[in-house]
Amino acid sequence: MNTEAEKMLADVLHAVARLMKTLEDENAALRAGCPGKVIEILPRKTKEIEEVDQHLKHFGEAGGSKQQIEEVLSPFGKLIKENQSLLECSVEAQTQFIQLVFSNAEDEGPKGYSATGRYAMTSAQGEALTLRSDI
Repeated sequence: MNTEAEKMLADVLHAVARLMKTLEDENAALRAGCPGKVIEILPRKTKEIEEVDQHLKHFGEAGGSKQQIEEVLSPFGKLIKENQSLLECSVEAQTQFIQLVFSNAEDEGPKGYSATGRYAMTSAQGEALTLRSDI
């Protein structure tokens, strides 16, 4: 490996270390159930991902090979998988919460046709005055 590739490798490793710290912070916030903290971390995470991408690109252009960084980056891959899993769980929990908040209790009640022939919700009060043809 030439000296330029070695310098680029060092840059990649520093950028990955910063991103790993950010991912660890985000994972801790996700585990603690603090979506506000996750939102605060997002711009920093995005910037650091772009930096890692640029450093990897320069490393490849300098003659660096994938094998040189695979071992070093394996903890990074594990952290990414954990982050993805936590994000998916958080999104699922928020989706279920929103569905609960916006579900309309009336939509779950019995439905039928009114005396006018239109589709209507049936209610206990309304049934007392409803004319039925099956009696």
